[in-house]
Amino acid sequence: VMKTLEFSVRRMLDEMVYVPLDFESRFLGKEVIGVLGYRFGKSAASLALSALTSSFGTIGLRELSYFTNGAASVWLVAAWKLS
Repeated sequence: VMKTLEFSVRRMLDEMVYVPLDFESRFLGKEVIGVLGYRFGKSAASLALSALTSSFGTIGLRELSYFTNGAASVWLVAAWKLS
């Protein structure tokens, strides 16, 4: 789950942070933003998964598929509104 979140959400959010920066700021700040974003993003994802597990008990395949379908629907609506 962590690798899926890392490659789908975190990388996209990292690149969105760099878009409004000019070249010099992007060059100088990319490492700092990358390290802080990586650490805080991984911690937030871990806390979210821990909260889901403690709220619902052990998450089975059926519950995980419901959650994934809901997240994909939210993602689709957000992408549709942004385009």
